[in-house]
Amino acid sequence: MNANKILGRKGRKVFTIISSATLAAAVSRLTKCGVGALVVIDADGSVAGIVSERDIMRALGNKGAAALALPIAKIMTNTVVTCTENSSLNWILNKMTQGRFRHMPVVRHGDLAGLVSMGDAVKFRLADLEDTLTNVQSIVASIAHEVRQPLAAIAANGGAALRFLERTPVDNDEVRAALNRMIADCHRTNAVFEGIRALFGSGDQQMQSVSLNDIIVEVLQSLRIELDEHGVSVHPRLMTQESLVDGHRAQLQEVVTNLIHNAVEAMVSTTDRDRVLNVRTELHRRDAIRVAIEDSGPGIAQKQLNRMFGAFVSTKPSGMGLGLALCKMIIERHGGNISALSDGRSGTTMQFTLPISATPPKKAGLHNALSASRSEKDRRMARRGTVEIGRPNQDRAIGTE
Repeated sequence: MNANKILGRKGRKVFTIISSATLAAAVSRLTKCGVGALVVIDADGSVAGIVSERDIMRALGNKGAAALALPIAKIMTNTVVTCTENSSLNWILNKMTQGRFRHMPVVRHGDLAGLVSMGDAVKFRLADLEDTLTNVQSIVASIAHEVRQPLAAIAANGGAALRFLERTPVDNDEVRAALNRMIADCHRTNAVFEGIRALFGSGDQQMQSVSLNDIIVEVLQSLRIELDEHGVSVHPRLMTQESLVDGHRAQLQEVVTNLIHNAVEAMVSTTDRDRVLNVRTELHRRDAIRVAIEDSGPGIAQKQLNRMFGAFVSTKPSGMGLGLALCKMIIERHGGNISALSDGRSGTTMQFTLPISATPPKKAGLHNALSASRSEKDRRMARRGTVEIGRPNQDRAIGTE
C-alpha cells in the first residue's frame, strides 16, 4: 500500500488556503469544508505550510480573539513533511508518529497531488492487516484443497490393490500398477506443496520447458480410478507437434488436475446422456497453445460463469471456491489466460492458453519421459500417444486423434 493507492480510494481533493488569508478565514473554510486541516499555499502555488485545528487552538490560547485577525502565515505549522505518490504506508505512518503530526501533503513533481491524514493511514493500515489475514486463510485453505485430490487418489488406488489381491489367482500386474499409481500420487502430493510454495513465494519459479501433452497424459493416468468410478469416457485430441511451454511443471499439473476433477464432479448428476470428457490441445494464434477441457454436464448459468474464477466463489454446495481462483492465478503468472464457456444446458468448456516455449526442445521427445512409476504397458502406450485408463476388467484407451 502506498500514497497513490490511498488517494485512489479516498480521493485527491485537497482543501487549501493562501498564506495571506486571516485565521478567521481559515476557521470559516475549515467549518464549511468539514475538514481538520488546510494546506497553506503561496502565491506561486507551492506548499508553504499546514494550518490545523491544533494550530488554531494554540493561537486562540495565546492571543485570544485577536488571533482571528492574524495572517495564517503567523500561526501555521511551516515545517511540512511531504511524501510522493510512491511513499509506502509504513513510511508515512512512521514519519507521522515520530514527528507527532497528523497531515502529510502528497506532491508530484513539486505540485500538490493530495493529502494523507493520520486517520487515512490508520484506516488503510487496518485494511492491509485484514487483507493479510484473508490471504493467510486463503493459502491454508488452498493447500488443503489441493492436497485432498492426490490423497483421495491414493486411497482409491489402495482400495483397488486390495481388491486385486483378493482375486484367485492374484492379479499381480494390476496390484503392481495400483501401487505404482499410489507412489506417483505421493510424489504428486509433494509436488502440490512445492507448487504452492513457489506460487506464493517470491523466489525462483523454477520455470522450464514442459509438454502440456505429457502433463495431460500423466493427470489422466493419475485420475484413472476416479474416471472409472464415475463412468466417464475420455476423448482426448492432443496436438501431434510438441506442445512445449515455459512453466512450473507442478503448478501446471495442478491446473489440469483441478479442471478435470471439476469436470468429473459436474457430470456426477448427469443421467440423461453419456458422461464424456473431451480434452484438447491445439495451436492458438501461432504463438500459444490452448488446452480445452469439456464436460457433458448440465452447464453453468451465465451469471455464475462471469465470476467463477473469483476467490471463494463456487457452484458446488460444499466447494470452497479456491480451485479455479488458484488456477487463474497460476495461468496468469505464466503469462496466459483462462476462461469458461457454457450455454447453461449442455456442458462446460474450461480452457487456458499459454505462450509457446522459447526454449528449443530436447532431442528426446517429452512423450518418452513420462513418470517412471508407470507400468511398462503404460509407457509403451504413452510413446504411441495413448494411455490406458479403463476399468481393471475392461480395457479402454485414450490417446491422440
